[in-house]
Amino acid sequence: MLFKVALTNMRKNFTQFMVYFVSLIVCVLVFFTFVSLSYNPLIDKVFTRWELFGPAMFSAASVILILFIFFFIFYSNSFFLKRRKREIGLYSLLGLRKSQIALVLFYENAMMFMLATFFGILLGIFFSKLFAMLLFWIVGLSIDAEFLISVPAITDTAMVFLAIMLFTSVYAIFIVLRYNLSQLFKANDKEEKVAKGSLLLMVVGVAFIGFGYFLATQNIEESAIWLNYDFFDLLLVILFSVILGTWLTVRFGTPYVIRKLYQNKHFFYNGTNIIGISSLRFRLKKNASTIAMIAVLSATTLTIISSMTSFYVRTLNDISDDNPSSYQVSNMTDKNEKEIIQTINADKNHQLKSLMKTEMVRTTLEYKDISNNSTEPREMMHPIVSESEYNRIAAKQQSNFIAPKKLKYGDAILLGKNAYYARKEIQDKWLSREMEVKTDKPTKKKLSPLKVINFREFSIFNTGISYEALVVSDEYYDDIRAFTAPEVVGMFDITNPSHSEELDKKVQTIVDGSPSLFSENVSSYYTNYHMISLLVGSLLFIGVFIGIVFFLATGSIIYFKLVTDAVTEKNKFDILFKLGVTDKELRKIISKQVWPIFVIPLFFGIAHSMVALWGISINLIDNIKYPVLIGTGIYILFFAAYYVLCVNSFTKIVTADRK
Repeated sequence: MLFKVALTNMRKNFTQFMVYFVSLIVCVLVFFTFVSLSYNPLIDKVFTRWELFGPAMFSAASVILILFIFFFIFYSNSFFLKRRKREIGLYSLLGLRKSQIALVLFYENAMMFMLATFFGILLGIFFSKLFAMLLFWIVGLSIDAEFLISVPAITDTAMVFLAIMLFTSVYAIFIVLRYNLSQLFKANDKEEKVAKGSLLLMVVGVAFIGFGYFLATQNIEESAIWLNYDFFDLLLVILFSVILGTWLTVRFGTPYVIRKLYQNKHFFYNGTNIIGISSLRFRLKKNASTIAMIAVLSATTLTIISSMTSFYVRTLNDISDDNPSSYQVSNMTDKNEKEIIQTINADKNHQLKSLMKTEMVRTTLEYKDISNNSTEPREMMHPIVSESEYNRIAAKQQSNFIAPKKLKYGDAILLGKNAYYARKEIQDKWLSREMEVKTDKPTKKKLSPLKVINFREFSIFNTGISYEALVVSDEYYDDIRAFTAPEVVGMFDITNPSHSEELDKKVQTIVDGSPSLFSENVSSYYTNYHMISLLVGSLLFIGVFIGIVFFLATGSIIYFKLVTDAVTEKNKFDILFKLGVTDKELRKIISKQVWPIFVIPLFFGIAHSMVALWGISINLIDNIKYPVLIGTGIYILFFAAYYVLCVNSFTKIVTADRK
């Protein structure tokens, strides 16, 4: 009988639980996807091939995700229980014991979780191949993913959500046992005094937010605050300042603005504003914490998706820029050159586009501005290339190459993005530094110290062949070459280098005897690209899925709150119906009541995420404009869809018994 009661409740109220149920299914789906990928032997094989810990990455993401899911489900269940206090009291009046009421709630919770877990896992299994293919596509690997049913992933997912279901059921039982009959039949929300707001506390809230923004947008390598205090302590200070400031601004600032609108008689008595403004004056006080939490969740969602997308795009662009050749071979012999050409020509999927050869010398430079007692390295090995060779190679590699002014004897140009985009004091240190060439061999003449006079963004050498290469005048290069053996560097360009794994292995075998990811003699575009793309692509994959869960949780929390308010305020709307309010006016009133619950957290969420991304761009990524604009635009569109859904649901609830 009790199970039948629970089943009837589920069937009658399922439309109101639909958003929660769908969100729960997505949570199960994403969690199952991460766990399934961590158990997938193909994923493990691919990541092991590139010496990365892929399964561990997805397992860690699963742990982070389940912590958030637990909070979201617990928060949602609190709303449901709060709304159903009268229903629970009615069960008591009908003669059900508290143990029987608790059993009804347990059956409902168990059915909800069993269905969500079943459909979430079923969808996860159905889309497992698609998600694996999506991951491989993001990381740029052409691999056929297999359809796989992971029994350990099913078991882990079922056990985790069973544990959450049991915990929420225990909490429901606690609520039933805690309240007596009179408490259950009291109004769900006590009538509160009108929130007048406070200009002073609003200013304090804005000041807290401003302080958090100030810390977040500092260069952590330049700011005295970041240099003198612990990094993670300051992150906590930023979070505390922004969250507290948001709560103060919403709790005291919004009622202050509403009070000013209330006092503006021309606005207040215009149309249905009198009803909407009056309702907001009571509701904003109790909704302040929810709005602040939604703002933080919105900011987190936007920051995760936009920063991961920006980092992914920027990193892959950097890899392409930092590896101008498909293959570069240092100390290349005539035999190596001949065998590599033959191997490329024999490959049906690739053709040799061009071959260039150049030479460089590696020599130790002593930095005269660094003392012997300093913790910084005083001596560094630098690749050095002649001015004429640099101009010749760069002109063929870079379509918009402009040759630098002719170098004087002892002048040098430092190549690479690290120095080119370094902050001013680091560049100034390079420009003022004298570097003495160190050698144990006797020289005919003493070389004058080298001094960097300019920077160039792009090197002519692949990653792994050189780091912080220097361009010097031909005369200076010849003098170094007199006592340092030059290295011949072969530069091969082939068609379709992004999909050349087998050819890559053959070339490495020719030079090193066996394939190696960290070869000192061969630098491959394919290897360098996919080692990084696999890592950042996986982070993007995880970030997007976690962002989706955060977004659904954000929308669901708003939906639950508004549905609860709709049930609470149904009697007030019945009075409006008797006064002759039309359907059009009713929807206008509801839209105005719902609007602040969406717009206020969306405004703060976008503002917080923009500042967070600004701080990230200052310290890590130079230009994140387009990913941020696209991500924010998509987020606003989906938020607008939630707004329409909530207005429709609110209207349906308050008009349910209207004749």
